[in-house]
Amino acid sequence: MSLDATIRAEAEALVKEQMAHYDPSHDWLHVDRVRRQALKIAKEESTSGKQVDVELVELAALFHDIGDAKFHKEGQPTGREVVMAFLSRHQYAKADEVAKIVENVSFRKELAGIKNEWAENSIELHIVQDADKLDAIGAFGIMRCAAYSGYKNRPLYDPAEKAQLNMTYEQYQAQTKANTGCAISHFHEKLFRLKDMMKTPSAVKMAQKRHDLMVHFVEQIEQEYSMDE
Repeated sequence: MSLDATIRAEAEALVKEQMAHYDPSHDWLHVDRVRRQALKIAKEESTSGKQVDVELVELAALFHDIGDAKFHKEGQPTGREVVMAFLSRHQYAKADEVAKIVENVSFRKELAGIKNEWAENSIELHIVQDADKLDAIGAFGIMRCAAYSGYKNRPLYDPAEKAQLNMTYEQYQAQTKANTGCAISHFHEKLFRLKDMMKTPSAVKMAQKRHDLMVHFVEQIEQEYSMDE
């Protein structure tokens, strides 16, 4: 079932307004790429026989960065509150399901390791998570990592810094709060992990090429820095 055109248009307008406060790595164009990627995965998964609520996927993908913890400030409404307020105005029957996906889509939530039956089995959540991860790796992932590092005034490459491999949720939270780490360390700490975190067969196939590009990129950075060319 396709999404109602009025709800889609108003949702897009709301998201564009929200994303205008974020940096280029989390702007409307990122959201639109994730939406299109999620719809592509949903189509492929449906073709393979899985039951996918495409309408739910599109709405959740559109709203997935609303209330992002990296940008959320105390006193502001949460992502759930914004989503529920919008969808309630439209009397959308599956508002709570959309909000649940928005609440659970992030790498941060996965790193926390909180398990529940719904998160383990929701194909719609898995599709949006995979679409978001795919946009975090490969060519766009490289540009987004640099853009966010610039926004946070973090070094692009610091050879003296040692990446925290197999970073825990607590370490991730502490690093975010302290605003430490350089862009290249981020590849080792997070981006290189994403390939093996894909949940749908469609995303698994797409992730390898993007992962390989990032590996080559980081190798090239290290060669250029060492003058070993």
